[in-house]
Amino acid sequence: MKRFAQLFRELDQTTKTNKKVEALAGFFDEADPPDKVWAIALLSHKRPRRTVSTTDLREWAAEVSDIPNWLFEDSYHTVGDLAETIALLVHQEDTVHQSLGEWIDFLQGLKGQDPEIVKQKVIEAWKGLDNIERFIFNKLITGGFRVGVSQKLMVKGLAKSTGIEQNELAHKLMGNWDPFHTSFDDLVYAAESGFSDAKPYPFFLAYAVEDPEKELGDIDRWIAEHKWDGIRGQIIHRNG
Repeated sequence: MKRFAQLFRELDQTTKTNKKVEALAGFFDEADPPDKVWAIALLSHKRPRRTVSTTDLREWAAEVSDIPNWLFEDSYHTVGDLAETIALLVHQEDTVHQSLGEWIDFLQGLKGQDPEIVKQKVIEAWKGLDNIERFIFNKLITGGFRVGVSQKLMVKGLAKSTGIEQNELAHKLMGNWDPFHTSFDDLVYAAESGFSDAKPYPFFLAYAVEDPEKELGDIDRWIAEHKWDGIRGQIIHRNG
């Protein structure tokens, strides 16, 4: 989790595209394969199922912070984000070393357990994480994990790390792959990478221009077209 928290901090502290790509590439160079898969999943909006209600989280956080519920609620409304409010009010008392993937497995394992056991485990986890790790942990619990990085930017970082062409990676990451049952090698390096005749291509989305205008080349080589709202469809013809 510490390496993913470092990535989160690096992405959050810059608006520069190149620095974000460097941060992502550095993470993919250094992280363990299961954490790479989960980072790709989270940045592609594939989130684990919620296993704890936000009502319970609010009550437990107020209790462990030794403040009345009304004060927690006022703090929550002032901060505007539940995960951040809990991260600020609960303090670290120990250090727990678990990877991003292990924490996600931990959270999924809470489903169906006795509520008191779930409460105890969540509070122990809060107390074993530093502020930024606790914030991420809370986002994973609530299913609201978001970071200011598009999937396109994530693919750029992954391409820089692996040396695989961006369009090829974007195609590999399409479809309904499951981060619980997909290895990094199968997802990124396998020749077919879950390919089927019906697997879609990445949609041609409209992105803001990120490079300086002078680096875009001759304007006569560009074509501009309107971007209309609507539901995208895709027709694929493969192998008859």
